[in-house]
Amino acid sequence: MPAQSVPAQSGPALGYIWPVQGTVVDPFRPPDNPYGPGNRGLEFATQPGSAFWAAADGVVSFAGPVGGRLHVTVSHPDGLRVSYSGVASIGVRRGERVQQRQQLGTAGDRLHVGVRRGEIYLDPAQVFGSRGSPSGQPSLGRPHLVPSSPAVYRLQLRWLHSGVGNAVL
Repeated sequence: MPAQSVPAQSGPALGYIWPVQGTVVDPFRPPDNPYGPGNRGLEFATQPGSAFWAAADGVVSFAGPVGGRLHVTVSHPDGLRVSYSGVASIGVRRGERVQQRQQLGTAGDRLHVGVRRGEIYLDPAQVFGSRGSPSGQPSLGRPHLVPSSPAVYRLQLRWLHSGVGNAVL
């Protein structure tokens, strides 16, 4: 599925808001091809159990588990779908109409938010615009070192030297 870093045609005009309080720890990185590596959304570091909410009015098109993880997807009248992954609990049902700022559930320690128009992934930061959440726009986090195993360090170094990782340095 291709990804684009272009803004949605009517995203901010519809009043999309940031759907969670948290720090962006992995920004949108569109893959080179449909099956390539990248990040097709934004990864937020969140406080476990904290709320996440609908970015705009819409209808819940999916709410449930996929591959052992919980997900919620909301379809919006302008054709965009916003998906929330890494969810700790779900507070809505498929087919339910939701209003902007309505709580959809709670987050774990990481919440991934993706935006699609059809099968094209869009950069959520451009869709949500600069309006920010009720408490302000999330910030891009600064990397910090934490103790880890040698295998994890090797993986991190490979990522940093891949040409993609230099965006966070």
